[in-house]
Amino acid sequence: MNRNWDRKKRGVQGAVALLIAAVILALLYQGGLWLERRNQKPETRGDYRQRYAYDTLVEYDGVSYRERKNLTTILLMGIDRASGVESSSYRNGGQADFLRLLVIDSAQKRVSQIQIDRDTMTPITVLGVLGNQSGIRTSQICLSHGFGDGKEQSCELTANAVSNLLFGTAIDFYIAMNLDGISVLNDMAGGVTVTLEDDFSALDPTMTKGTTLTLMGEQAEYFVRSRMNIGVGTNEARMKRQQQYIAQLTALLDGRMRQEQEFVGTLYDQLEPYLITNISRGRLINEAWASRDYERAALIEPEGTHEIGADGFMQFHIDETALQQEVLELFYDRVE
Repeated sequence: MNRNWDRKKRGVQGAVALLIAAVILALLYQGGLWLERRNQKPETRGDYRQRYAYDTLVEYDGVSYRERKNLTTILLMGIDRASGVESSSYRNGGQADFLRLLVIDSAQKRVSQIQIDRDTMTPITVLGVLGNQSGIRTSQICLSHGFGDGKEQSCELTANAVSNLLFGTAIDFYIAMNLDGISVLNDMAGGVTVTLEDDFSALDPTMTKGTTLTLMGEQAEYFVRSRMNIGVGTNEARMKRQQQYIAQLTALLDGRMRQEQEFVGTLYDQLEPYLITNISRGRLINEAWASRDYERAALIEPEGTHEIGADGFMQFHIDETALQQEVLELFYDRVE
């Protein structure tokens, strides 16, 4: 895998990948979580534990916990490559620059989410150029997707890495979206109206500072992905723009879905060329409204420390003790 080439793309493409996956998250939240509840379907990942045939008990710090039933997990991924790009080997499938795990609890009627830092250091599966498994190494979790075919295999490798990070937690489904879906989402919502606090005229002459306009097509990409030579040029400023954009886009999509029952299916059909997922269209449509009124819990952001590794790249070392407690609270019930 050419890691240096991938890293050079991070500043521009990583921002868009994050935005794309965040919008998918918004769609799942606002349109209903597109799933059948776990106690109404068979397991789809045979290499993971079966949660429903028996009770799983664990003991931690002298306390016993029983694994919670009626849970469904969905891993959202934003991939730093365009759709239709074929991998020339099993080592350039693109990085998973955005990772977020949704946890739907149908019994408690709650949706939780875990944000996973792309630079989290964790064991990942390494493949050779011919696709053979050549070992396990500890590296940034985003690189797990780079191995494999850039499609389902890469998604499975990433899901495995996330499962291992979360102490064997089962990952039922995944949705990965490539870079070039953002303009489709934007335009299907009718465009997002913003007032520009920075000057984008070098990219589009109509995007001058102070202008209020409805972003269409590539303008949406310029607004959310540009950093260098835009305003103060920091990632923090770009993230502020992204949050502004996502909030408005979510409201627009929510309005469309409430007005048009068929909009979810139409939206899925338009986004399908940019998606790699193991959730069927029928399941998405049939369950679109089932979870729309569930409680939305606060985002879980695991604790840890950032540092520059010996190779010069950023690393995030997670606090495993704190993470284990969060996993117990989210996936287990205390046995009294």
